[in-house]
Amino acid sequence: MAVPPEPFSLMFEQRPGYLFAEVKAALMNEEAARNYLGQIAERVSATQTECVMILRDIPVMLPDTALFDVTNYFLDMMAEKRIAFVNPHSEVREDMEFAIRIGTNRGAYYALFADIDEAEKWLLDPSGLGLLETHISVDPSENEEPV
Repeated sequence: MAVPPEPFSLMFEQRPGYLFAEVKAALMNEEAARNYLGQIAERVSATQTECVMILRDIPVMLPDTALFDVTNYFLDMMAEKRIAFVNPHSEVREDMEFAIRIGTNRGAYYALFADIDEAEKWLLDPSGLGLLETHISVDPSENEEPV
């Protein structure tokens, strides 16, 4: 019996300073997400890589409960790794931010980007902050005491 093809394509490239992984799919489910993330974790372990860029070319997201579970699954495998996620799909940006926040709230060193060049700059700069952190701004007038 033939094994059915994966519902995604996954490509790896070792780049100076980090592992690049590109995953493409039209649809996604929890099993497929665990599968491709597990393959990324296996490659990271095999190459002893500390930094990873994941270009996630998937225009859909998992439901919140599955997203939470899969994010924690990946976090368990990738503890202390610096991960830059690149999401070219603006329609899932809020859900991607939610997934990144799940991880960072549990100690992960994740950041989210729309652009590969910006993700690479962050990934290779040991003092860099994640996109979520750097784009949260507070209006200084909100903190001023009334006169």
